[in-house]
Amino acid sequence: MEGETIMAVTKARSMLMILLATCEQTLLALDAAANVLDTRMTEDLRRMIDRTQDELAAMDDRLALLRNS
Repeated sequence: MEGETIMAVTKARSMLMILLATCEQTLLALDAAANVLDTRMTEDLRRMIDRTQDELAAMDDRLALLRNS
């Protein structure tokens, strides 16, 4: 975390937000299509969404530390 700036962490967090929104919208489209062939992809997207949400929580913690230091 040494050398990180609020701007750099905010930029990385913004990229994660874009990734999360993209995954969620893609998942909605695949779920609506209800195509059996998309089952594996939807499972992958659900894992990606979970992982991205975890990363966002970590980024929020990092930002809080940077703002308080």
